[in-house]
Amino acid sequence: MSQITENEQEIVEESIFGQKQFNEMIEWLNERRSYEVHGEITGMWTISDSYFNGRGRILKKYDGSVFQKEIFVFFEEGAIGKEDILLGRKVAHVKRPSTVLNMGDIESVQSFVIGAGSQRFEKLPVILPSTYVLRNHFKKDLQNQVFFRGEQDYDSGLEWLRSFTQKYLITVHVEGVFITEKRQLQCIVTGTVKEVTDKEIFIEVMDAFDPSDPLNDDTKEYLTRGGVIQISKVGLNKVHPEYLIFEMGEELALTRNILSVKDLKVRLGGKMIIHDVNFSIERGNIMGIIGESGAGKSTLLKAILGEVEYRGEVKVFGIDAHNTKQISPFIGYVPQDLSRMYGNFNALENIVAFGRQYGIPDDILIQRGKEILKDLNIDEVANQKVESLSGGQKRRVSIAIAMVHNPYLLFLDEPTSGLDPLSRYNLWEYLDLINRRYNITLCVISHYLDEIEYCDSACIFLRNIGFYDWDTPIGLKKKLPGRGLALEVTLENVTVEAVETLRGLGEIEFVIQRGERLRILSDAPTTALSKKVTEVLESNKIPIHSIENKVQIDVIDYFTYVSTLQRASNAELPITFSNKDYDVKNVTERAKDIAFHKSNRNQEKKKNE
Repeated sequence: MSQITENEQEIVEESIFGQKQFNEMIEWLNERRSYEVHGEITGMWTISDSYFNGRGRILKKYDGSVFQKEIFVFFEEGAIGKEDILLGRKVAHVKRPSTVLNMGDIESVQSFVIGAGSQRFEKLPVILPSTYVLRNHFKKDLQNQVFFRGEQDYDSGLEWLRSFTQKYLITVHVEGVFITEKRQLQCIVTGTVKEVTDKEIFIEVMDAFDPSDPLNDDTKEYLTRGGVIQISKVGLNKVHPEYLIFEMGEELALTRNILSVKDLKVRLGGKMIIHDVNFSIERGNIMGIIGESGAGKSTLLKAILGEVEYRGEVKVFGIDAHNTKQISPFIGYVPQDLSRMYGNFNALENIVAFGRQYGIPDDILIQRGKEILKDLNIDEVANQKVESLSGGQKRRVSIAIAMVHNPYLLFLDEPTSGLDPLSRYNLWEYLDLINRRYNITLCVISHYLDEIEYCDSACIFLRNIGFYDWDTPIGLKKKLPGRGLALEVTLENVTVEAVETLRGLGEIEFVIQRGERLRILSDAPTTALSKKVTEVLESNKIPIHSIENKVQIDVIDYFTYVSTLQRASNAELPITFSNKDYDVKNVTERAKDIAFHKSNRNQEKKKNE
């Protein structure tokens, strides 16, 4: 029976189990598997027939579930006998007894070597537990400390380390046997992970000792002499592990550029698809990969994600992107195809189903999933089947799935495709929120040209050309004649004759028609150019409604200019953009909104720095 006590600091649930209540204890632990549970075990220390008391944390499987036929306790303190011989940090293994324990039941109880001073026990010491006191402090188990058995779980432990060593400082507690040609030495090793290979773990040693003789300096010096010790299931001069406990520490300081691409080339079927791609993304920014369909945007993303072969250099946090297992914890991916989700699952079920691949316990996935769905304003439909949701809601569920493992970099492939203008705008507000609140760097692919205005920087792709340029939205527009400004003439009636008349002026480099307005790009002084344009139009009897100096150009002007010039150089017809899909006023207003958010985001970054 559980008893709950409450004080000013916390609420504690305590349950006491006897020797015959092992099954009830396991059931109690199962019901509280999402919490950290600590235990106190009392019993008999068989070597000296002394009273034993040990206290520590109940360990769970690396996936967060409870062991069903045994328990493991990571003792942090304890005492043996009247002398109060201290028990250090050590894993204790208690098996489910088949009968009531007695002195002969050596095989059914925990056994481990422990000593005091230089004394070594000739007979294997055994704990005969009589009482288990379990305490639940209602603290969520965030799986920052993960337990692996050396024989059964070693490969899973390696996989876990490969997922987290690039993001966090990992401390290690290893218990096992150090094997050389001449001796086998029981040992406990603590330290930090230095390197992880396919079969081995390299530990930068903080402490190492023989648990049966922990104060023996000669043994300690022997184990720590190289500064680094190898953990492996096979081989000499290595620790063969019995138990491993990994604990995530502080987040590592990573490179400023979360993603860098240099001289990237992709050739498919003997044809060069993209070439000479160069850009980088700073942490906390939003970058757009913007351009026409078929220009190579998705090919670039596939190369970064390791789905197609490439030449050149791609690094995520300084790690070569060819090492997909190493970079996978850093990145999330939101595909364009929403059918990849399970339509007959609800949002939370999808989050759990996809999140399990990262080794995160279901309880944590549900907890994180609920928080993300709430931030994305979709928590009210979290229990509805995904197939019943709207397109915008499905997209937000897909984003939540990609965020559940706390990535630093999130790739989104055409997230606004197929959405109406209002839904597109709303989704970008959520993307901006994700960027600011979760500090996730976003890389967004889009064929909607105006979405450049939402980004801190953009890679421009053109059909039949591929990668064209990379810069900030303002920087891109400043590369045009007029450095981002244009002379805008509104005519009573735009005719081919009027356009050709203006194009005939030597000072004018480009004319863009936007309905009844003509935007003139030129490096000539604006006042003088305005006067000359007025004169030439009036002399040709072309009525002018208005003329305005120094009008800021937008991304439609930018794409019209660069696409026309590039295609003209390839002897193709000039490109014509339809203006009906773009409302310049709306684009400008949205750009102001995003500029406001960017300003706030940059201020927050400075405060955090």
